[in-house]
Amino acid sequence: MQPKRVVADMELPDFTDVLAETEQVIRQCFTKYKLEEVFLSFNGGKDCTVLLDIAINILKDMYNRDNVAEDLKVVYIRTKGPFREIESFVKQIEEHYGITLVVTEGEMKLTLQRLLNDDGRLKACLMGTRRTDPYSENLNFMQKTDPSWPQIVRVSPLLNWSYHHVWSYILQNHVPYCSLYNEGYTSIGSTMNTWPNPSLAYCDCRGCVSYLPAWKLTDGSLERAGRGTTPKQAVNGHDACQDHKLTNGSDKYTCNGDGL
Repeated sequence: MQPKRVVADMELPDFTDVLAETEQVIRQCFTKYKLEEVFLSFNGGKDCTVLLDIAINILKDMYNRDNVAEDLKVVYIRTKGPFREIESFVKQIEEHYGITLVVTEGEMKLTLQRLLNDDGRLKACLMGTRRTDPYSENLNFMQKTDPSWPQIVRVSPLLNWSYHHVWSYILQNHVPYCSLYNEGYTSIGSTMNTWPNPSLAYCDCRGCVSYLPAWKLTDGSLERAGRGTTPKQAVNGHDACQDHKLTNGSDKYTCNGDGL
């Protein structure tokens, strides 16, 4: 079992081993392919932001120049019905890392084909996929897309990272992240299929259901509990509020350190 570190008042796992593995994969990618032959797929989420941060650090070392991020092709694939917070964060990322995002949108397969048609140099795509993502448990760090897809090598350096590894890296390295993660969102898609995670719900001082930040999620397997076509009831917070009313016979609340 890996040692724990206390970050932001919560124990989060040490990421030393998975980071070393990730750095090795990224170095292998940019040794095999030229910088202009690789693009990084970015959607504003926590995983691809961590990947971007690590990749830029590796490239600075490999190319021995601080402005190498200017030459890394980063493609923002805008989802249908994006959160305004994601759109704002994308602009923040450009300024923070000194990159210029290539913005595109549409169905993933068609978007990828369009990218390859527009830039014939591209041979590999860096992705923030983890094994806990849908249909990703058997992926290799580097492998070609399926025959029915436009042909490119998928490079997935974060495969063995857990949900809490990601947050440990973000918090300890002061990596920027979308503000939605402060509001109980743990996996972000579009405004049509993403809601605050009910596992992070609690009853606040006003007797209203509120949400803890994403890194407070105890069970990483519930990361996608806020994803779906309809919002899931915030059972934890709702029940807490009802219990408090029954116990105190009042709608008035007093907050303690846990928000209740």
